[in-house]
Amino acid sequence: MLLGGVHNINIKVGFYTQVLGLGSVPQEVTLGTLYCPNGDTNFQIGALDNFWRAAENFQTNNKVTWAVSQAAPLRRIVVNNDIDLYKYDSGDAAGYASGGFMADM
Repeated sequence: MLLGGVHNINIKVGFYTQVLGLGSVPQEVTLGTLYCPNGDTNFQIGALDNFWRAAENFQTNNKVTWAVSQAAPLRRIVVNNDIDLYKYDSGDAAGYASGGFMADM
């Protein structure tokens, strides 16, 4: 949990992890980078094993990578940059990603 203010931290969101900003609006908590990469470097698996993680109620001015499968919501987030919903590792293919849920973005 992050209290209001600017937190210049980079968060790699892993299994059973929730990133939660504790402001009354997302703009009260600013993070550095939110990153959820592929769970496997094999592009046929990619992010299909990334589930049971969440992030909500903050803003970021940096690029977000949210490569997930299921049970991985993003809620009440302001992203003032790009958001990638899959992760390109290398070679000629990007890793598969199949889900996630976004609300009030």
